[in-house]
Formats: sequence, structure tokens, C-alpha cells
Amino acid sequence: MNRRILAIPLAIALAVIIGASLAPVFLTPPTTPCAYLSTPVRFLKIDSRPVQVGRGIRQFTGQFPVVEYSYVVSGKSYTSTRMFCRDSESFKVEWSKVDRFFHDAENGAEVVAWFAPSSPESACISINAEFDYSVVSGTSSQCRAQ
Repeated sequence: MNRRILAIPLAIALAVIIGASLAPVFLTPPTTPCAYLSTPVRFLKIDSRPVQVGRGIRQFTGQFPVVEYSYVVSGKSYTSTRMFCRDSESFKVEWSKVDRFFHDAENGAEVVAWFAPSSPESACISINAEFDYSVVSGTSSQCRAQ
């Protein structure tokens, strides 16, 4: 009789364990919609413009990218010159990233543009007001444009 009493909870526990281990096979996790989609760009122009940086005595002139690029979304070609998705008078720059951007862009790295799914004509290189950029290999395939 004691064995039957123990067998029922053990059978329930075994069913729960097997069910939990098989759940990923039958249930797909929800996908998070992408706020921005990425697409590779082809640079048409890579140039720079001088930007005064710093305050007080510690000022220098940095070279900020001025680009023109083309990209394709759903078979339609677009061109853009936008660096930032957010319109702002001020932005943060880590100058080593700018140097790396020039190097990567000039040497054929697969830099991507980002755009909101509802407006593919409004692509940009850097999503935030802090300069950054991405390459294809560093982006999620879930958020790549078709």
C-alpha cells in the first residue's frame, strides 16, 4: 500500500519533468518585434567635415563622417545621407569609433543602415544620439530587412 501512495506522486513528478522538457519542442517562444530593421549599405560617398570638440582650453577639431549610401528594402532602392535616426543638435562621440567607422567603410566592411519598418526611406547609420554603427555580422538575423 505504501508503494502505491509513493508511486502516484512520483508518476506526477515524472510527467511534469517530461512535459517541461518537451515544451520547447512544441512551443515557439514569442518573437519581439524589432523597432528598427537593418540592411547592408553601399557607400556612394565617404567624406568628413570638421567639428569643434571640447570646452575651454581642451578643444580640438575632429573629423566627423559625411556619407551618402544606397540600400535595398523589399527590392526597392533608396539613398540616404543620414547618420543619426534621432534628429538632435547635439550628439555624443567616442572618436575611436569614428576612426574605426572610416576604416571599416573605406575598406568594404558590410556596414548596415537602420530604419523603422514603417518608413524604409528614412534609414540612418546610428540609431541613438551617441555615434555608433553596426556591421552585418553583428546584427540579429531576426531584425534584418528582406
